[in-house]
Amino acid sequence: MKYIILIIIVIICGYLGYGLSLYYNNRLKFFRTLLFLFEKINLEINFSQAKLISILKSFHEETNNKEIKKLINNFIKCLEINNEVTKEDLFKDIKILNDEEKNMILIFFLSLGKFDVFNQTKQLNSQKEELNKLYSNAEQEAKKYAPLYLKLGIIFGLAIALILL
Repeated sequence: MKYIILIIIVIICGYLGYGLSLYYNNRLKFFRTLLFLFEKINLEINFSQAKLISILKSFHEETNNKEIKKLINNFIKCLEINNEVTKEDLFKDIKILNDEEKNMILIFFLSLGKFDVFNQTKQLNSQKEELNKLYSNAEQEAKKYAPLYLKLGIIFGLAIALILL
């Protein structure tokens, strides 16, 4: 019975490490999907000239990323309710971003639909460069910390098991 409890402790600690590593992997997936959103908006603005809300709704249906879906839903709600986008409303229930990242994404959403096609494309390209920097930073963090937390969780569980043995 004692060995079963020790194995359960190792599994629980490993699961906690997995949960911590999932944070970094989710950030990486979020920025990758946000880059796809930038590209889709850029293409749609240049070629089909579809309405912004219809572009966002179609991307919402295509993506599997929960955080991007929340972001798009929050943005559409802001536009439909009071036509004013605030930081608190836009990032409601999104906890994987820091303030710098939120500010950059907020500027992006505030600028959507404010320019003509040429200037909007130019704006999207400059913001895409900033987003690429955030993506590469998130990629480095995911490579560095995700496996680390998983391994530390398992090692911590094994250390507790050895102490209790």
